[in-house]
Amino acid sequence: MAFEIIYEEMAKPIIGMVPPGGWHYYQSDVKLIGYSYDNLLKVVETYRAENHFDGGDIEGDVNNYICANWPNFCHGVDMVVVTSVNRPTATSELMNDVQTWAKNILNSTDPHPLVTDDLAEQRAKTCRSCPNNANWRGGCSSCITATERITASVRQARDTVSSAVLGGCSLMRHDNRAAIFMDRSVLQRATSLPEFCWVNI
Repeated sequence: MAFEIIYEEMAKPIIGMVPPGGWHYYQSDVKLIGYSYDNLLKVVETYRAENHFDGGDIEGDVNNYICANWPNFCHGVDMVVVTSVNRPTATSELMNDVQTWAKNILNSTDPHPLVTDDLAEQRAKTCRSCPNNANWRGGCSSCITATERITASVRQARDTVSSAVLGGCSLMRHDNRAAIFMDRSVLQRATSLPEFCWVNI
């Protein structure tokens, strides 16, 4: 069981001190990242609006998350209340990476050509039997729906006989269901891939 510290007085991050891992905040199981404190607040505001979350006290939520985890990076810390909180799981971390991967592809100006259904099916069979094919669908339902929507855009809503049951690659950190349709030149190879991985062929 993990714990979170809730501050009764408004503790605020010291802007000149960047928390470990950069300016970030978890909305349910999704990691939101900003290039600055103010930008992080805007990222959280946009994400909540786009995914139909209650706007809530964004600044307070972000301050509480940062100061609960790294009190020495904050000022104004006084009385605290300790409560339990669930930390991100391996599944939710993979979902976050899959979402980032898909967004990067869709936002890129470079083309990402798709391969034939026959070749994609061969790859799907390889991924289906691979121990690194992991489930990324966990946590909040709206997060899963959003990730499925953007990964479907990457593969242009195409599927094969075997592809629908695929998860994500725990090594490449991408969605296997979409990746099997992509030209290998678009994919960045991870180290320590199994010899039988189709990315190596």
